[in-house]
Amino acid sequence: MAQPHPFFLVLYLLLLSTLPLHAVSVYNTTTLRAHQEYLKLKIGTAEQLVKQELQQNPANAAALLVANYGDFLELCVQQDATNYDALLQSQENRLLQIEKLKSNSTWKSYAQAEVKMQIGISKLLFGNKLSAAWDIRQAYLQYAFIARRHPDFIPNKKTLGMLQVLIGSVPDNYRWFLNIIGMKGSIKSGLSNLRTAATQENPFQEEAQLMYAITLQLVDQENERQAIQLIESAIKIQPDNLLFRFAAMHLLKKTKHSEQALRHFLNRPVSSQYLKFPYLQHMAADLYLYRGDFDKSVAHNLTFLKQHKGEHYIKAAHFKLYLAYYLGNHQPQALWYYNKVSELGKEEIEEDKYAAKYVMNQEKPIKPLLLARLQSDGGYYKEALAALRALDTTKAATPVQAEFTYRKARIFHGLQDTIQAVKFYKNTIAICDDTNLYFAPHAALQLGYLYKEQKQEALAKVYFQKAMSYKDHEYKNSIDAKAKLALSAL
Repeated sequence: MAQPHPFFLVLYLLLLSTLPLHAVSVYNTTTLRAHQEYLKLKIGTAEQLVKQELQQNPANAAALLVANYGDFLELCVQQDATNYDALLQSQENRLLQIEKLKSNSTWKSYAQAEVKMQIGISKLLFGNKLSAAWDIRQAYLQYAFIARRHPDFIPNKKTLGMLQVLIGSVPDNYRWFLNIIGMKGSIKSGLSNLRTAATQENPFQEEAQLMYAITLQLVDQENERQAIQLIESAIKIQPDNLLFRFAAMHLLKKTKHSEQALRHFLNRPVSSQYLKFPYLQHMAADLYLYRGDFDKSVAHNLTFLKQHKGEHYIKAAHFKLYLAYYLGNHQPQALWYYNKVSELGKEEIEEDKYAAKYVMNQEKPIKPLLLARLQSDGGYYKEALAALRALDTTKAATPVQAEFTYRKARIFHGLQDTIQAVKFYKNTIAICDDTNLYFAPHAALQLGYLYKEQKQEALAKVYFQKAMSYKDHEYKNSIDAKAKLALSAL
């Protein structure tokens, strides 16, 4: 099942932790405290602090940059279209203030790049793709300029490095366009910049290490344990940081550590000082669905739908409500939410696209297979294997046989039975021959990971390339990006 991946917030976490602690003449105590509170998502407290600083020093580029986080975060976290125009205009006004400053310092240049990037991400989130691309391009060129003029400027290494990795992971069929507009990236160069920022002693090395860990996990699944340890360490230092809690939930959910992810959800700060974060409710609903706690899954998705002001994840939330009611044997409610999937929300992110396609194809769920899929997604592998044993697929249609075989492969992979995992992944590819079922590219990708772990790099390369060769499936972009990242690490 498609994993929710709020790219804008992950990117925000990576780009935001870039303010220096040593330049006291620019980043004084008040500005630093404001920055820390913004990172925790304590927006009101942060705004009071940064307002105090700007009243005393309206030409402080650092404070203007920090002030932008409030508008940017509100758009990203709450996604309320009714506030979009006002909050975007506020960011653009702030960028003009920075540009008009008489100073020609590196910090002014860096603040311009960061605010321009945040404006671009804000536009991208609300569907203004062309204008967003222009803003992100301008920010990238500014980062590149700073890198040439000030190669030892550590915050820029972190930000530029992250962008280089992201650009480097873009599928080849889009790369030509990025090259034309001057946005050249390489995963190798990006990781090098991030590694420098994470390993060279500096006052904000912990943030750089967190950033590097997230990127390493994206590039290479073998770095999973290290990435989790670094994020857990950051939370031990700042247990009241809601953004860090989100990052931990995201990574742990993605790597199938559902119980750990739930602990972070339950231990997150919940006071009224924090910006409301509805998406965490949707994440929790998934985690409870994986566990088989259907009533709690329903409750959290209903809370999400009540609080969420955006258009993404609406189809997905209704689809998950359908699944929870169906598996909980509440058929009238299940049918109601099933019908709502086609009526509400947009089809822009993979999770919403999957829900829409499921309903459009009028797929009929097979309960043991559905249970096994959810349990496997949550890392409950033994329970998933037990669910599959209740199913006989000898006379089933090709899509059912393909999913049954693929689920078995993922379960054995999770149980670290690589012999059985390889066998069932290869069987999946064979069953899907001459179809556009997405199980084949997924199986090829996982075979690439397995062979990479076994140091069989030639075979790993074959299967990563095979994963990218499949056309016309709903996970094309994400699988191609993952395969390309993995190939870069060989």
